[in-house]
Order: sequence, then structure tokens, then C-alpha cells
Amino acid sequence: MNIRINIFIATILLALTSVLQVVAQVTFDGRPPVYDSRTKTYLLTVPEQAFDNGPVQMKIAIDDGVTGVKIAGQAVDEVVEFPQITCGSSYSFVFKRNNVTTRSSIRFTYLPILVLTGTFGYDYVQAPVKVIEPDSGLVMNYQAQVKWAGSSTNGRWTNKRNFHLKFVDEQGEKTDVSFFGLRDDNHWRLDAGTVDMIRFRNKAAHDLWADFGNKPYYGNVQSKARSYVRGGHVEIFINNVYYGFYNLTECLDRKQMKLKKYDVVDDGQRSSFLIHGLLWKAKEDTPETLFNTPSTIVDNALGEWAGYELEYPDIDEVCPTDYSVLHDAITFVVKSNNQKFASQVGDRFDLPVLVDYYVFINALYAIDNVCKNIIWGCYDSQVDNKLTLAVWDLDATAGQHWRDHDGYYHAEGIQPEHELTELPDSTCQLMHNRLFMRLRAMPQFRMWTVNRYWQLREDILDPDHLVNHYAEIYDRLYRCGALDRESVRWSGIDDINYRPLVFDEEFDYLCDWLRRRVAYMDENTFACLRGDVNGDGRLNVMDVTELINNLINGKTITNMAEADVTADNDINVSDVVELINLIMNN
Repeated sequence: MNIRINIFIATILLALTSVLQVVAQVTFDGRPPVYDSRTKTYLLTVPEQAFDNGPVQMKIAIDDGVTGVKIAGQAVDEVVEFPQITCGSSYSFVFKRNNVTTRSSIRFTYLPILVLTGTFGYDYVQAPVKVIEPDSGLVMNYQAQVKWAGSSTNGRWTNKRNFHLKFVDEQGEKTDVSFFGLRDDNHWRLDAGTVDMIRFRNKAAHDLWADFGNKPYYGNVQSKARSYVRGGHVEIFINNVYYGFYNLTECLDRKQMKLKKYDVVDDGQRSSFLIHGLLWKAKEDTPETLFNTPSTIVDNALGEWAGYELEYPDIDEVCPTDYSVLHDAITFVVKSNNQKFASQVGDRFDLPVLVDYYVFINALYAIDNVCKNIIWGCYDSQVDNKLTLAVWDLDATAGQHWRDHDGYYHAEGIQPEHELTELPDSTCQLMHNRLFMRLRAMPQFRMWTVNRYWQLREDILDPDHLVNHYAEIYDRLYRCGALDRESVRWSGIDDINYRPLVFDEEFDYLCDWLRRRVAYMDENTFACLRGDVNGDGRLNVMDVTELINNLINGKTITNMAEADVTADNDINVSDVVELINLIMNN
């Protein structure tokens, strides 16, 4: 036999022997601990109530061939008692197998553990996926098509990667699974938070957008439509190596947004397709994704066009597709005069959702979500051409830049005392997005966004509530030790320009940023002196006169937000009465 083959086989056998030596084959209340070859430790997931709650007893099961099991120096065979389980708990773990003694330790989490085994890249490969649940103790074994995910975070030298998981059955056919009690689907995503210095801004922002609660324009017929993804944190191992915590999420797709499926039309000779729902992702900064120039010629045979990626229907299933709804919307924004734009923009775009989105991206200073990382959808193009939107990829929010160079980390340009129109060194600014700039020029749009901001300011955007929203995620990750493990695993890598992950300092920065942001918006972005109709900074009889004259003569009021004293998005005699009351009471 060739000597190289012999060496190769010996190497493989040595690797297999090494793996066998460290796989303990011991379970705790049915849960197997998972080995990390980098730190030579095991991680065991347990119910959350086991943490910080005194002694914890667990039944152990030991496979044949494993002997001499000791935990914290004590021999065990049926039951083990851990005096205390905390984020920092570590107990020595010794066992013997094949006459080889392994000395290691056990640490704990209450997050689910997901184990991937295989070699992954830009193309899908089938691989086993194991998920260990903390509460039930269930160990679920799946098969999935797995590949790297992401765009700017999917470079060749990226270390902590995102992943797509498409679950399949034994025959390789897609099969639906559910996690965290969420939807049944075959396609899930592992979000790494690669360049985010606190690793969960994306999840927190998606959850915040969900709290806004504005349904798309077809919500009356599709009450379960969602313009965001849900998920939960898991701790990941790949090929016996710990990879940190990830957010395991649904995918933003036709199913999530409840768009109407296409029909197959069979005329007896060949099949064709009648397209209804449409979905596109704005992936690049282009004149078209900025609604900033007459759009280029469209090729309906392609799955990408002018910075947009077709998400539904799949170009491999339905070809040609139909870009006309998107193309016409861009042309409308670019070419319509002011009167036509103001009167018809609500027919082309889902204005209540755009109002919410405008408040949302301003509140989080979402610098990477002004022209790209927006999902545009049409419910049924056979009925109307209206576009609604969904959120995506919100890592670069709340004081985080999408660039990892030192000059952008906590940089002045992303501090909370700025307007989105002031972002330096970027073509993807709010001031370059013609759709939003034309909306901003409408007095009604300012009234709608100001009113919506101050409505949300009472609860969701209250500074304490906003900080608590992020703090709940931080505390959950801290209490189970995931933040400490993440820091040990990924500090100093080039994904974050070799900086350390110092989560307590980043969290303090984040909380301070959020409070300062709300204070700034109160006084600047959404500032409004109710009743100051003439804009002179005072409330007096001149404002009453101005308001009455405008109502009688039917003239457009420039300061509509100020004139809408009752904040009901309608200017009428009730605002006059309320304004008089304000003046008299002051």
C-alpha cells in the first residue's frame, strides 16, 4: 500500500481515537455534555431554574466501556449532586475509556445546544444537526443542508460565520421543524452577530420592530403576517469546537409575510404561472434601491436586478418573473410631480408601515437600513401594486457601525446626537433616499411621524423601557455564562479588527447611547410644540387666528404636526378648542 495512504489512514484513526477518548458517553438526566476540544471542557445544558438555586441532583447514565467516573473528585454511578450551578461553575470531570483516562471539567448553560458536524462553505452540503433542549432534556437528531450565510460577513477569511440550515428527511426531501414554539419550516438561519460588539443588536432590533405592531396593508386578510423574524439564542459546537452563542431565527420569506402564492396554469399543452405575491431584498447601494434615478431596463429572466435580489417566487421555479411592480414604484418616485406624489403615494406604498419604519430607523440610527437591507413585498400583484416593507440585518444600529475599522468603533458619526441625514462617508444616507426625502417634504408625513413617535414615546420608546428591552437579553446571556464563553472564544479576531470583546463596557455604552438618543429625538428629530401653528415658538392668539383662517380657507398648513393639537392625524375644530384651552391654562 502507498506510504502516503498509510499515513493518511493513520492520521484519521488517530483523530477518531482522540474523539473517542473525549466523548464521555455519560448523560445527566438524559442530557449529554458536549465537548470543546479548544478548552478541553464540556458544556451541559440544564433547566434555567437550576441556576443560582442551591444544590442540584441529576441522574446519570454511563455507557458500557466507561468506568471510573468522578465529578468534583467524587466517584459517581447513579446520582450526582452539584452544590451550586452558576454562570461560573466548573466541576472536574474524570472518566476512563479504552484504558485511557480523560481529565476535563463541566460547565453549564440554560440555552439549547446545537451541534453541527461537517465541512461547510458557500454551497449547501448535507450534515447531521443535533439539538439538546435544556428543559425537556430531549436530544433531537436531524439532517440538514447547511451553508455559510451573509454578504459582507461572508468573506473568505470570516471567522464566526452565519449559517443557513435547510432541514431534510432520510430521503433528502425537505422537512419542517420548529424551535422555541415558532413556525414549522425547513429553512432556519444561524445569526452570528459577527461584527456586533455585543452580538445581539440584530435580535433586539427585530424584537423592537415587532413591538411596534403595525400590520401590513393586507393584515385584515392575513392576520399572522409578520415583517420581522423571531428566534432564540443557542450555543453552537462545530466539529468538537465551541463557536459561541448564535441567534437561531426564522427566515424573512413569503411564508413569514403571508404573501399570496403563485398559481400554476395548465392550458392542456404547457404549464405557465400566474404570479401573485412578490418579494425582493435590497442588497446593495444603487440608484434603484435609493429610488433615486429612473430605473434601468429589466430582465425578468434574472433573479437579481439593480441591487435587488428576488426572494419570491424563486427564479428557478417561476421564470420569467415580474419586476414591474418594483420598477413602476421607482419610476413613480422619480418622475411624479409633487401633487401627484402626495395624492398617489399611498396607493403605491404602505404608508402606515413606512411611518413606523421612519420612526424606527431614526430611533436606532440604523445606518445600514436606509437603502439596503430592506425587504419589499407585494401581497397580490393581480389586485394592486402596493409595496410594504420588512426589516432585515439590523446589526449596525444603536451606536454600532457596519465597518470594523478602529475609526468606526464608537465613532463620532454614529453617536446619538445626529440626524440620519448627517451620516458621513456613506452613499447610503437618508438624504440620498428619494422616497423618504419626498415623504419628508410632505407636511402630512411629518405630522404622522411626529404623532407616531410621541405615541410610542409613552411606552415602547420610553428610555427606561428601551434600556430594559436590551438589558433583558444581556442579563439572560450573562447569567448562563454565554457572554463569558463568547469573549474567550472570539476576542481579538480580525472580524472585529482584533479588538477584545468586553461586554460589560459595551453594554454600558449601549444603555447610555439609547438614553441620549431618546433625549436628542425629543428635542430635535421629533420635537413639536403643540399649537405653535405659525412657528414662532410661542402659543398665543395669533396661532388660533392662523389655524382658523387655514381651516376656513382650506389652505395647506405648513406646520401640520404643531396644528394637530389633539395628535389624531386630523386637523379640525377640535384642535382649535384644544389650542384655546392650552393658551388659557398657560
